[in-house]
Amino acid sequence: MKKLLLIYSIFVPFVLLVLSSDRVSAQNSNVLNINVIVSDSTGKALKDVAIYNSKQNLIGITNNFGKTTISAHIGDAIVFSHVSYEQKTMKISNDNILDKTENECFMLVDLTPKTNILPEAEIVENAPHLAYSNKQVWVSDYIVNDAGMYLILDNNSEHSLIFLSHEQDTLARAKISKKYDYLYEDAFGNIHLLSKDTAYQTYYDGEKLNMLYPVDIQTFKQKLMPVQVITDSLLVLQRYASMWQEILYISVNRNNKETKVLADCYGPTREWGRTYYRDIVKDGVIDAVQKENPLFPNIMEMLGIEQTNTFGDDAIENTYVDFESSQRARYRLQPIFSPITFFNDTIYVFDLEKDKLLKFTQSGTPVSETDISFHRTTYRKDSRIGNTWDRNIIVDKALGKCYAQFSKDGHVTLKEIDLQTGTIKKTIELTRHVFPENIQIHNGIVYYKFIDVRQVNGRDCRSLYKMQLK
Repeated sequence: MKKLLLIYSIFVPFVLLVLSSDRVSAQNSNVLNINVIVSDSTGKALKDVAIYNSKQNLIGITNNFGKTTISAHIGDAIVFSHVSYEQKTMKISNDNILDKTENECFMLVDLTPKTNILPEAEIVENAPHLAYSNKQVWVSDYIVNDAGMYLILDNNSEHSLIFLSHEQDTLARAKISKKYDYLYEDAFGNIHLLSKDTAYQTYYDGEKLNMLYPVDIQTFKQKLMPVQVITDSLLVLQRYASMWQEILYISVNRNNKETKVLADCYGPTREWGRTYYRDIVKDGVIDAVQKENPLFPNIMEMLGIEQTNTFGDDAIENTYVDFESSQRARYRLQPIFSPITFFNDTIYVFDLEKDKLLKFTQSGTPVSETDISFHRTTYRKDSRIGNTWDRNIIVDKALGKCYAQFSKDGHVTLKEIDLQTGTIKKTIELTRHVFPENIQIHNGIVYYKFIDVRQVNGRDCRSLYKMQLK
């Protein structure tokens, strides 16, 4: 599916990037646009190879096919760098460029694998190791996606956001305020830097990390976070109802603005939630918060959709309320959990209240319903006693896989869900570290944070680890 860019959803104007001086000068007759293809000695394409000019400026990074385009002059020396291969320096000359046509040509480059002499050690198969090996920093938060890894680092004297390749090559770094400790990836694949009161969208332009205009965190939560899925045809918005005992996934057609309920997830607590809302809460604090924080109407207005009570009075209740601001601890209400995800041109809704996995096409057409039971681990269907499931589903969009997370005594077990049958097809135990945090999976590799016992600046260090899943 075509990757779309969102600049803080639809509420911030699109900002055009000004082409860098290098690319403008590339139009001159003395500059060549060189299509570079990098491979190893066997001809295997190498992705994430960083290419630098003589001034140590990053001018290109190869994609999954080992390809990128750079601008350079005849006689320029350029450097090819990859964490697993020997660094190579080449001078642009007529001898190493191919198919030169006007100012465009090709260059083939091969790299030699690094040879490391290691002391004798026991080799442990499938063992976790540091995903970021700088032992002088604290990893506050991270996100792994197709582009690479975004990390917020803290070394007590400096707070920074860095962007890495999957092989730990640092592609860009930016200093940030210490108050920014959270990262968020929206449905469009954009990365946002968050604090308690402000949000920035950040993006990598091939040379550096850029920050767009700051947005108030409440505005960010109201206008962007409800967008759970975007396809070529639809936006899918999430809204809670019935005192957080019901989740409505509402699809908005991107062409004609037509809205409909894609999925309505609720269990036996919905009626209790409705009664509780009407009899106890409606005229109190939540009703006041709703009037000040009309979340869903803002989105509808933003999309140019006429405001109608399409979904009934019961669906309007606490949809607009930020859960924290409504004093959820006071009412002792735990919201239901029925996540949605989108990959391989299919929308998946885990209706865990009805024990169903719902599948839709990217245009919102229902495909099938599959029975699921992995989240029920006791003989009583409605019992949570003894259930070790963490109410968390981890998605590996690169491989189109979903995992349910379970933990007991600090040890985490990941169970791969067969999306065709709804059953568990594989179980993986993370045995090396107890109480791992913020588990993510990308391209068959599990990442997680772990508090290391080694001291850094007088305190234990939170490190980022990774392990290949088998």
